[in-house]
Amino acid sequence: MLTPKLEQLIWDGAASFKTFVAGGSQRHLLNINNDRFIIITDITYFNSGHFPNDITAANNVWTELQKNGMNTQVTIGGERGVNRFLFRNSFVGVPNTTTSLREHLSPIGSTTINTYLVHTTQCAFTFSLAQDFTAQVVLPTEAKDYALNTPTDYGRDGQPGVLPVTVSGTVAGTAAYNDNFANRASVPGINESNEFSFPVDALNDIVANNRVNSWAYPILHVNYVEIKGTPTKLGFN
Repeated sequence: MLTPKLEQLIWDGAASFKTFVAGGSQRHLLNINNDRFIIITDITYFNSGHFPNDITAANNVWTELQKNGMNTQVTIGGERGVNRFLFRNSFVGVPNTTTSLREHLSPIGSTTINTYLVHTTQCAFTFSLAQDFTAQVVLPTEAKDYALNTPTDYGRDGQPGVLPVTVSGTVAGTAAYNDNFANRASVPGINESNEFSFPVDALNDIVANNRVNSWAYPILHVNYVEIKGTPTKLGFN
């Protein structure tokens, strides 16, 4: 979202409104000049379909969607921070009555999110799938954590009628959020975060076949303001 402060900087000649299209691969870089910094004001993600465009009689359409195409994760990272966005893709299916193929699937629609992301040197856009997450621990919320009694909430340990919930963390019950970084045997250790996120690994990689197909590669339209100077001098810190 273009704020009054940013708009005034543009009118004063101290900033420029710019656009950037990221996508077509797993990772896309936006370089920033040494005497500039940027603020990403909004992003628009166009739904992708990481699955065969035509589903054959031997394949189950829902299996293909659930395995490869339902969710896409976009990570925007740089020296000033890392932000993740998880998108649920939408599709339209058209029955194919002329060949042995069962359905023709096409992604439809887009999602726009207002942001205020500051980056000073280089900004990376990482695209990955968000497939089925691994087994989570199911326990009542710990007594020290916030929770209301059922039926308003799931309750917490010690309250009457408490219901078990999916939790995450290296110690069961530390947070009521799914975080796959702590729930994969190949990535032991502490959480990267307590948000619902997926690791960028071989399972969630957008493979070459999906990158070359027009319906499959990710597209992210980025609006940003390029500002002269540094955030410190302009009082953004």
